[in-house]
Amino acid sequence: MFFIKPYFLSLNCSLLLFIMVNILITGGTGFIGIQLVKKLHSLGHSLKLLIRKNSDITPFKNLDNIEYVIGDVQDVNSLNNAVENVEMVYHLAAYTGIWAKDKNLYYDINVKGTENIASIIIRHNLKLFYLSSFTALGPTPPEPVDETHENEQFFMEYERSKFKAKKLIKDLIPKGLKVVIFYPGIVYGPGDFNIFGRMLYDVMRGKILPLGICPGEGGSMTCLSYVNDISNTLAVMINREDILGNDFILGGENVPFRDYLNLIAQIGRNKDARKVPFWLAMAYAWLLELKTKFNKKVPYLTRATLKAIKYHRSYSSKKAIDKLGYKITPLREGLEQTIKWYQEYQEKNRGL
Repeated sequence: MFFIKPYFLSLNCSLLLFIMVNILITGGTGFIGIQLVKKLHSLGHSLKLLIRKNSDITPFKNLDNIEYVIGDVQDVNSLNNAVENVEMVYHLAAYTGIWAKDKNLYYDINVKGTENIASIIIRHNLKLFYLSSFTALGPTPPEPVDETHENEQFFMEYERSKFKAKKLIKDLIPKGLKVVIFYPGIVYGPGDFNIFGRMLYDVMRGKILPLGICPGEGGSMTCLSYVNDISNTLAVMINREDILGNDFILGGENVPFRDYLNLIAQIGRNKDARKVPFWLAMAYAWLLELKTKFNKKVPYLTRATLKAIKYHRSYSSKKAIDKLGYKITPLREGLEQTIKWYQEYQEKNRGL
């Protein structure tokens, strides 16, 4: 059963519109997805989440009016079932790991899975909000670039797959796909234990390995996006017919990578981040990759990841600020909130 729950939206502070929106979300149990689901739920929407049998739904244990559909973006039949009685889809599902035993996984999920979603969206005449990635735009000069930027100098399969998915989505717009594409920067915030979340946690604790280091000079520009800035903006786009066919960078402050790591270390333990020569970091990454051949576990770091970090990733969110009212949390403020969460997490789990 799919619930419908009304809410009121204030428009220009004078007109109240009664709206009922049924929404399907893929990737709702991921880092950004959890915050988006909670935000959409707080606004009164009826939500349907596409999940796998082993998905962790405990973040939503106190939320009602959420329907869970077992399925996969690679399974067209499950997608057809999932879109019943919905009006729009947020597509966040992706394979974001820095390594995969089978590289086809990136394309099966990130490209083919996105194509499956888009095809069903067109068939059912729905709206699609597609969360892409800054990696789909590619490396940049030191100065911020906008959404028209393209640079196919990729080092990671994830980057290539997100670029291909973006091109696929754009090619489907003239064929009737009603979509808005969003490109977040490197997303940080409370609760993140993906590659950059683990790095933040390690730097905060002063760990040299596996990720608490600043490889080389760390002078490449980095665009940092606070997770709540992204979820808040995505959640209020529902009634914006005027932005269909557009794409938006949802970035944040652009700073040298070393400044980002130093700020974490200064807030977390009143010191600068430790630095190691780039060649040493590459050697360590090679050892982790070698270890992976035996234990089959995803390595904490890869040489491709380090190569990607060496390039500038500087993006402008001006279009999103002007057209969407996108608000950027200052980096220090966002990191203070994030590090406080990690410190409480560390204290809670001490000795476990």
